[in-house]
Amino acid sequence: MKTAKKSVSKNYAPVAFLFVAMMCCVASAQEKPNFVVINIDDLGYADIGPFGSKLNRTPQLDRMAKEGRKLTSFYAAPVCSPSRAALMTGCYAKRALPIPHVLFPADGIGLSPKEITVAEVLKSAGYATAIIGKWHLGDQPEWLPNAQGFDLHFGLPYSNDMGTAGDGAKSDLGKPIPKQNGKSQPPLPLLRNGEVVKRVLPDDQQSLVEIYTDEAVKFIQEKKGVPFLLYLPHNAVHFPIYPGKKWAGKSPNGIYSDWVEEVDWSVGRILDTLRENGLAEKTLVIFTSDNGGTPRAVNAPLRGHKGSTLEGGMRVPTLAWWPGKIPAGTETDAVTAMFDILPTFAALSDAKLPTDRKLDGVSIWPQLAGLPDAKPAHETFYYYYGLILNAVRHGDWKLQIVQGNKATAGEGFTSQLYNLKTDIGEKQDVAAANPKIVAQLQALIAAMKDDLGVNDKGTGCRELARKPDSKPLIPHDK
Repeated sequence: MKTAKKSVSKNYAPVAFLFVAMMCCVASAQEKPNFVVINIDDLGYADIGPFGSKLNRTPQLDRMAKEGRKLTSFYAAPVCSPSRAALMTGCYAKRALPIPHVLFPADGIGLSPKEITVAEVLKSAGYATAIIGKWHLGDQPEWLPNAQGFDLHFGLPYSNDMGTAGDGAKSDLGKPIPKQNGKSQPPLPLLRNGEVVKRVLPDDQQSLVEIYTDEAVKFIQEKKGVPFLLYLPHNAVHFPIYPGKKWAGKSPNGIYSDWVEEVDWSVGRILDTLRENGLAEKTLVIFTSDNGGTPRAVNAPLRGHKGSTLEGGMRVPTLAWWPGKIPAGTETDAVTAMFDILPTFAALSDAKLPTDRKLDGVSIWPQLAGLPDAKPAHETFYYYYGLILNAVRHGDWKLQIVQGNKATAGEGFTSQLYNLKTDIGEKQDVAAANPKIVAQLQALIAAMKDDLGVNDKGTGCRELARKPDSKPLIPHDK
């Protein structure tokens, strides 16, 4: 009882100290920036005005670029799941998700729960977290976003073509529904926090951009008093193409352009919501694409498309916006990548990075802020397609492996050398004139053999989540 009396004695100094400490914590939380990542699916390098589009009208992205900064050498991966794994984990995709291609419904593998995502890093620093849109890192309940640091998930677990043909998942808006060949994929589910909201049909496909945008606006408005991470990975503009009813037929250049222009509207609504709620000067927004565009898209002046390690498959149109912090109307050609997002957000939020594993990304705030003394974020960048190392860039030089079955220096492969500063379209092979450069880049390829590996899983690759008895979120017969 004496102890109890001491604990409630009239000594107000500890109480006052606690009050001041609490106020400091609140102030600190309010000073932490918000983060928004808008990730478009299969958007081409020149599909938007800031990167040279002559077909698609993108006034909101044009304004975003005028108020922000273009990243003209920002790299993703050649296809969806690896790119998203890099964004989530701060690593080369092969390190965190060593798979040959992408994940499919009820695949039985996914991103391991042992991986520490950007959402988990920021949650540890007091952030509210949401993903509104496409996940594509494993569809079993224990691998979905709510188990990987996100307070809220609303959207599809994978691409919008990963459903049944009869539900419109294999045909564009207005096109005949094809007959299913072979075993069908299970029905496509719309999820909210791991629960199936509904089976996605053509009308639902057509509403995805709008309902994602509405949900994102609601999240911003509800969380404006606390620091937040909003990850908005649209299913647009991936096949099948389903522009919203307000947008279909409005562009003179077809339904693909319709959908790009609807995405532009969505970006404008997000930025306007930030402005209207007094959050513009407190929020870093990144706009990007998960890989290069398909042949429907325009990747000029880059060569190649989605699914390749040519520049057109991996270099993606990226904008950074933070009024008052990022210099307006500027651009940088510094090499940056999806795996830099996690360490950059951690540095800006004063969140702790995991120390028990290797990260490949770094904070690229010096490049985003245009600091004059910024050192290169990455002297060397490796181009992986799944488990295969297809190219390496060092400075302006890129060595592209073109054939062979062993990607080790001087053994079993031929290659082409490009100077990306003078030949961004990879048109002129200058290997014969630069044997020393070729040898240096071949040595960089060989050095990766003991980390991620060049043709198979290296010692630096981490384990996948596995579930042999995996089941689809909606059974085939439902």
